[in-house]
Amino acid sequence: MISAAVAVSNPSALWYLGRGSGLVLLGLLSANLALGVAIQGGWRPPTWPRFAIQGVHRNAALLAVVLLAVHVITLELDPFVGVGWWAAFVPLVSPYRPLWVGLGALSLDIFLAVVVTSLLRRHLRPAWWRLVHWLAYLSWPVAVLHSIGTGTDTHVGAVFVYELACLGLVVAALLVRLARAAQLSQSQRRAGWAVAILLPVAVLIWSASGPLQRGWARQAGTPTTVLSSAGGATAPAGGGSASVLAPFTASFVGTVTTSQSGASAILTIQGQAPAGTGSSLLVTLRGQLQAAGGIVVSSGSATYSAANSVATYRGPIVGVDGGVVEMQLRTAAALPVRVTLVLQGEAGPTQVSGQLYFGTSPAGDR
Repeated sequence: MISAAVAVSNPSALWYLGRGSGLVLLGLLSANLALGVAIQGGWRPPTWPRFAIQGVHRNAALLAVVLLAVHVITLELDPFVGVGWWAAFVPLVSPYRPLWVGLGALSLDIFLAVVVTSLLRRHLRPAWWRLVHWLAYLSWPVAVLHSIGTGTDTHVGAVFVYELACLGLVVAALLVRLARAAQLSQSQRRAGWAVAILLPVAVLIWSASGPLQRGWARQAGTPTTVLSSAGGATAPAGGGSASVLAPFTASFVGTVTTSQSGASAILTIQGQAPAGTGSSLLVTLRGQLQAAGGIVVSSGSATYSAANSVATYRGPIVGVDGGVVEMQLRTAAALPVRVTLVLQGEAGPTQVSGQLYFGTSPAGDR
């Protein structure tokens, strides 16, 4: 019914950019680590001089620094979870998934130490530089655990396969390196192979029993205010208590209207949920009209007025996928509430029905 793209100007673009840059960063770190392992084993493309492949390795690390800055800054600026600036560098101080965000902070600290010492290599003793550089091998698995444990997209099949591919790339490079390491005894080589093979197996078992399970968000330490926004309000300036609704799922009945001005169109969804209580939801989507029907959404906003509360929730549309509209609404005194409208079908030419998920998700909390 509705085809869409998330608006770049939408404040939630910071959240998507932070998550996306983190995934790209993991891939770049994995590829660069695999390249470093290959270089240490004496590999290089036949037509490339040694300094050229080392330059690629060094520049990839610098590019990773840029992506790391984007990842940290965008997530810090986004107001949805409030990680905190200290938490980017100091492990275990974040109110949001402290252990898993803490692993990210630890990986960041190690990675920055490796980058800084590499830039200052000429001024350091070789033994000191080599000792710090070996920490890159510790930074990477910590980053993998951070990505899987903290990532809100781990349960998405393509994302998890991508994370496993990053893991597999480095493991494959280590296996090849161990096979060619003439200075290792047979027992040492076999022990290295066992560790390299057991690593992805352990990650799979842990992921299946943890991050891929429903309810992982709560287990991982996501604050209740982010999970459901129940009781997550801050006090108003006057010192009174904020009016916040508890999470609920309810049926939705409404109407859809479309107004057009040239190629631009505005699609309005207006209805009630829970039905018959007087609570109302107004969703406005703006975008470009398509020849095949529907619109490609570029921006949008929503307002939810609760009949049993003086609170009115307003905020942007953060995603549209077919008949699923995701919103991030808030009152003047409350933290953002996750709201999802799932349109299940048309009850008439302009009528729709579906389900409204307020402070919860149709997929269960992740």
